[in-house]
Order: sequence, then structure tokens, then C-alpha cells
Amino acid sequence: MLVQFEHVSKCYVRRRRTVHDSLRRLFGRRDAARGQDPEAPENDLWAVRGVTFGVRRGETLGIIGPNGAGKSTILKLIAGITAPTSGHVAVQGRVGTLIELGAGFHQDLTGRENIYLNGAILGLRRREIEARFDEIVAFSGLADFLDVPVKYYSSGMYAKLGFAIAAHVTADVLLTDEILAVGDVAFQRQCFRTFEKLQAATAIVFVSHDLAAIKKVCSRVLWIKDGAVQLAGPPDKVIEAYLESMQQEREESLRSGRPGRPEAGARRWGSGEVEIEGITTCDGDGRPRSVFKTFDDLVVHIRYRINRPVRDPGFGLKICTPDDVFLHGTNTFIQGASVAVGGGGGTVQLRYPRLPLLAGTYWLTVGATSGNDWSAPYDLWERAQKFEVLTARPDGGAVCLEHRWGTHV
Repeated sequence: MLVQFEHVSKCYVRRRRTVHDSLRRLFGRRDAARGQDPEAPENDLWAVRGVTFGVRRGETLGIIGPNGAGKSTILKLIAGITAPTSGHVAVQGRVGTLIELGAGFHQDLTGRENIYLNGAILGLRRREIEARFDEIVAFSGLADFLDVPVKYYSSGMYAKLGFAIAAHVTADVLLTDEILAVGDVAFQRQCFRTFEKLQAATAIVFVSHDLAAIKKVCSRVLWIKDGAVQLAGPPDKVIEAYLESMQQEREESLRSGRPGRPEAGARRWGSGEVEIEGITTCDGDGRPRSVFKTFDDLVVHIRYRINRPVRDPGFGLKICTPDDVFLHGTNTFIQGASVAVGGGGGTVQLRYPRLPLLAGTYWLTVGATSGNDWSAPYDLWERAQKFEVLTARPDGGAVCLEHRWGTHV
């Protein structure tokens, strides 16, 4: 193992230390070794709690979790920037980082001068930098700007030079954090190819919120929450469990804060013969939820009340983005779906099997009218309900269209 964590905990003390605190930390306690010090004040922050894992050469370990979960603290512990409060961290060989690209660049120095400066900060000797200088310049694609001060570089050029330098540091352990999306598309492909080459000879710890990238490059994934390991294993299994957890948490959050009437800015009008009482988004099994994953079934229930006699009634629905981009609309008239209303009211249902939407927030506008005349609706409720979609797919845009690449010679 090039990296080994054994019951590692890290506590940040948000108060002034006393002599008693220092002595207790010096001699240690078994409870503290599990990140559960009964005498630790409540305002002390346990960023990492009892974490155990190992990374071998040739293995890429992905670490996922929400902001504040402890991911960056784990990288700092591996890099030796901070020491564990308890437990044991063992790292063999040189540690390289692809984290803060260009950290240490001097704005008034040229790209050429910063290659030497940044290379030295990353642990390269001058002769090592000189031996790799031409490769670094070629990789960055910035040969024409090499003698220009980096303060005149664009953010993309800045990141390219930083990645080019860091990628040529020979390391046994490589730490990465949200860095594979720098530069333009061509440079991103180059970064991935370089990353794949490094994987064969290096133990890599890759922290990212990009679940598609985690799934693509990692051989194993660690899910961290509140400083503790929730699950470790194959990427597909851990990412699916993580998305399920996020889905449940967002459901609870949305339900606890959802207003009973339309939010500010929503519009509603109509003659009132039919009144829409509520909209519920459900999964394929009919369970109410507001957070879905790409290709989940979405079922919309529209509850209505009949206030006065109506003729040829029907219902419609529209899906839009928060920026009012119209994604899809349908109604019972164009679908030829007859609606028999009777009594005091009822519910109509619209099902979207395998919802193809990608990650984002979406709004539903619903309405009821007669004879497909939406200029004079019974009730039209804009932004009546919202739902969210999570995804681990790498596709861009708002919808995931089935597709397949091929070549013809």
C-alpha cells in the first residue's frame, strides 16, 4: 500500500487550547482514536472520523460526498499538510498534486520563469525541470506566449500551464481535486489521456463532484459524509447509493420548505369553473417525491374541483427550466384522452416513463380549459410545482437522448 489510513480522525478545535487539552492529545484516548472523544466540547469540529482505507500502486480511489464532508481534509492528511488527531497515516514515496493549478505562480513573471518557480514549489530539482522543459511547453501549447507575464494569460491559459507543470512531476502518490475540466475540449481530452498514463504507475486519490468523471477513471470509490465512510466499493454501486441518499435528503428539504401556494412570481388566472387544487409528482410506484434521477419514471397527479357545470373539459401540462425554456408540453385534447368529470372533482394523471431530463430544476405549469381553448382557461397555474433531477451521466444539455457512435471506413 502506498497510502494507508488506519482509524484516522481529525479534529479542528474552535477554541483556545488549555494545558489539559494538550496533555490529553499527547497521551491519547481510545475513544478519540475512533473520533468519539466524550470530553471534546460540542463546538469542536471532527472533519474526519475513524476513516480506514488503502490505495495501491496502479489504483485510482475516488472520494465523493457533499461539501464539508471531509474530502479535502483527507487530501491534506495524505499530503502531510495537517496531522491526524488520532489514528495512523502512512504514505510511501513522493506525493504529487493536481489540485490548485498554478498555485505559486508569480503574476509579474513570464510563463518560462514560472515553470521553474512552480516546478521547484512542486518538488522538482532544476535539472529535472530543464530535462522536462520542452515536454511541459509542448503539453501546454503555450510556446508562443512563453515569454509573456502570466498576469496577461486568460484563465484557461493559466490552468493549462499549471496542469502541464504538475503532470510532469514524477510521483508515487498523486492527489487530484476537480481538475480534469480545465481548458478547452481538446485540452481536456489531453488531460484525460495524461491522467490514464499516470494511473498505471501511480496511486491516485481523486476528489470530485463530477460523478461521471469519478465513474470513468476510478477503480474504487469512497463515499464520505460528516467525516465518516458511508460506503466503499465499485464506482457504480457507491455512486448509485450516494445519489439515492442525496435524493432522499433533497426530498426532505423540499417538503419541509415547500409553500402551500405558488411562490413569488408565479401567475394564475381563469374563469374558475374548474379549480386545480394541487399537483403531486410521484415515482413509478406512486410514491410522492420531488427529486428524480435521469430515466426514472415521473407521474404527475393533478387534483381538481368542479365549482360550476363545464363542457368538453381537458387538462394540460408544460415543463420548463427556471429560465423559462420550454422543454415539453401536452394536453388531453391533442392526445385524444377523454376526461369524464363528475361530482365535486377528481384527479388526472400524466406519466412520463423513463424521464430523459438531465440534472437540474424544472417547473410544471398546469391548466384546465374547455375545447383546447387556452386563451380563456378555467384555471391556468404557472410554476405550480417544481421537481429536481440528479444524474451521473456525462451528457450535456437538458435532455438525454438515446444515441450511439459509430465509424465508417
